[in-house]
Amino acid sequence: MNTGLLWYDSRMVNDLNEKIASAVNYFVSKYDCLPEACYVNPVLLGEDEIYFDEKIKILPSSRVIPNHIWLEFPKK
Repeated sequence: MNTGLLWYDSRMVNDLNEKIASAVNYFVSKYDCLPEACYVNPVLLGEDEIYFDEKIKILPSSRVIPNHIWLEFPKK
């Protein structure tokens, strides 16, 4: 995990894609680029990696607490 944006989502929505979409939309509107990767607590994802919108890798990380999403800036 490198430099990025920590997104907090306290909504009681169980759909991980919806939570990630909100975080990615904010990230893109603020920084005008897509995040390189997205990290979530393993409780939300399990131990597998998946892709959001076929572009952003979603990875489990125990360093990210529940209800938070870590969006990583693209490497230059």
